[in-house]
Amino acid sequence: MTGIYLTGSVNKPTADEVFAFVGERLQPGATRVPDGETGGRANWVLTQEPVFAGNPGLTAVPAPDGRDRYVLADGVTPQTLTFGRFDYADHARNSYALFAKAREAGVLAPGTRFLVSLPTPFNAVSFYAPLDAQLDLLPAYEHAARASVEEIQDAVPHDDLAVQWDLPTELATVEGWFANPFADHEAIFAATARAAEWVAPRAELTFHLCFGDSKFGASPFMGEPPNAEAAERGGRHILPRDARSIVELANGLSRHVTRPVAAFQAATVTSWNRAAHWQPLSDLALEPGTEFHLGVVHAAADGLDGARARLDLARRFLPEFGVSTECGLGRHTPEQLDEAARILAVLSTVRERAVA
Repeated sequence: MTGIYLTGSVNKPTADEVFAFVGERLQPGATRVPDGETGGRANWVLTQEPVFAGNPGLTAVPAPDGRDRYVLADGVTPQTLTFGRFDYADHARNSYALFAKAREAGVLAPGTRFLVSLPTPFNAVSFYAPLDAQLDLLPAYEHAARASVEEIQDAVPHDDLAVQWDLPTELATVEGWFANPFADHEAIFAATARAAEWVAPRAELTFHLCFGDSKFGASPFMGEPPNAEAAERGGRHILPRDARSIVELANGLSRHVTRPVAAFQAATVTSWNRAAHWQPLSDLALEPGTEFHLGVVHAAADGLDGARARLDLARRFLPEFGVSTECGLGRHTPEQLDEAARILAVLSTVRERAVA
């Protein structure tokens, strides 16, 4: 099992430029290609703020971080709450037309699938609702999210489509960074499995197990800066202890998702420099045919040497896997993007030769 996995964002201004970049620099290793989440979509779940702020069934409440959260308005119940239409299908429809032209013209390799990445409903409601209101909002948000997935699948031929669910909140909760609004971790896996089952049988289903991007600066996934110097520097301020939560989440989804899972992609961190950090990978229990990709490439931190060191450690416990960056390529500078592409291509070639 080899190859390159792209999680969604790419720092290029247009989808056409994303497809040209991937086709030239990252294929044949990358078999699923996103449109780069260009423009405002680089802000990921922040694009969903209007569906909460503009919802008459919700009331804004201030939070300590200065960002509004939303709860049920007076007289509204979880059963009567509704959300309006999401615009994910509009972007997918427009980008798929460009994707199909690029593949037909030979810019992208034959057999390449179009990847659409989406935050799970739990990610969205956890970002916009306080803990004690999240499960009140989740059913209505799931209903609208399912309609959006069905729209995407109406717009993109299923044999050309891969749907990726982004799971940073799930992973952070399993890791213990976030309080869990559900009864236990099994309920998290079950909620994610509901969304997984919306993906059509001939479309591929993938999961992005994300700790957040360590270049992105302080965020809920990075921890509170311990001092002013750290705040100015940005980056990650708390670290996952090892790969244990990745394995727990992947195995939990493998138990609950009844349809085939084409691939998991999992972030890693540069501080995992001992065998003990990677040992939990030996407990992965995936179904036959499910790919696993590790985000060993941290181009901005330690380049090819660091990626090779992490790859060698991981291979002690997981002999076969594909490679990726920890998160998307959208927050790389042009120089970092070029270096990441170079490293991914080198590692993918090395892995292909090793398997051959």
